Amino acid sequence: MAETPRKGSSWPPPRRSNHEPDEESIFPGEEKDHDPSRRSFLLRMVVMTAGAALFTGGYAWLWEPRRLEVKQVQLKLPGFPQAFEGLRVVQFSDAHLGFHTGLKEMEKLAGTIQEQRPDLICFTGDMVEREAEPMRECIPVLASMQAKYGKFAVLGNHDYRGRQQNEVEAMFKQAGFTLLRNSHAVIKQGSEHIAVTGLDDALTGQPNPLEAIKGLDADVWKLLLMHEPDFADLAAPFGFGLQLSGHSHGGQVRFPWIGAVTTPRGSHKYIQGLYYAGKARMPVYVNRGFGMTQLPIRFLCRPELTVFELQGIRT
Repeated sequence: MAETPRKGSSWPPPRRSNHEPDEESIFPGEEKDHDPSRRSFLLRMVVMTAGAALFTGGYAWLWEPRRLEVKQVQLKLPGFPQAFEGLRVVQFSDAHLGFHTGLKEMEKLAGTIQEQRPDLICFTGDMVEREAEPMRECIPVLASMQAKYGKFAVLGNHDYRGRQQNEVEAMFKQAGFTLLRNSHAVIKQGSEHIAVTGLDDALTGQPNPLEAIKGLDADVWKLLLMHEPDFADLAAPFGFGLQLSGHSHGGQVRFPWIGAVTTPRGSHKYIQGLYYAGKARMPVYVNRGFGMTQLPIRFLCRPELTVFELQGIRT
C-alpha cells in the first residue's frame, strides 16, 4: 500500500539504514519543527500583534482624544426667521471636567470656539464628571467665551451626581451662561425673534416641555437644548424647530461596519450626527462630546465641536 504524507514529515520519506533509529519511535506523538524560518515567522507575528495592540491602545488613549473635530453643519429649516438668516450656533457638550479633562483642555476649546465667530453658544450638558469642584478653576475660561446673542446651557445627568447641581448652576451663572431648566430665553433681531429653550435632564431631573415653552407664541421658532437625544421623540410634538443634544459621546469607541460598541441609556436611538424625529420630522443633532467618561479612550470617534449655520427655507 502506498504511503501518504503526514504533518511535519517530508515526502517522499528519506531512506534510513537498518541501524538508523526512528526519531518518531523515540518521541511518539511529538510534532517536530526543525525549520528556523517557521520559528522566525511566528516570532514576527507575535511582535507585530503586540505592536498593533500597543499602537491601537496608544492611539485611542493619547492621540484621538486630543484631536478635536470642528464640524460644520448647514441646515435649512422651515419657519426659520429671515432676520436670523445665517445664524452661527456653536455647540459643545460633555466636558466631564475632572476625568482627563481640565483647565488646559478647556482653554484650547475656548480659543477654538472664538475662532468660529459664534452668534450663539450652546452647551448641552455634563460639564463635570462626579464633583463640581473641577469646574471652579475653569470659570474664567468659560467666561471668556463670547457670542453675539449670548451663551446658554442645560444640565446633564453627571451634573446631578452627589447633589451638586446647585453648585454647577451657580458656576454657570458666574461664567455668564444662562442655564435653562424647563425654561426659555427670547432673542430679538429687528422685529423678529427666536426662542432658545432648555429642558431638565431626563435621567435625573424632570423635563417638562410645556413649562419650557409657556408664554411663547405658537408660531415662534424654537431651538431646544436637551442632554439626552432620545427624548426627541417626546419633544417633537411641541413644535421645536431643532433639538441639540449630547450624552452619547458617539459611543466613544466605534468600529467599522459595527458602529458604537455601547451607548448610555437615553441615547440608544440617536447616537451621533443628524436625525429627524417624529411625524413632524424635527431635526435632532447629537454632538459626540468634548470629554470622556468611564474609560479615558476614544477610538474612531473624535471629540467634536459643532458649528451650525442656520437658514430658512424660502419659497
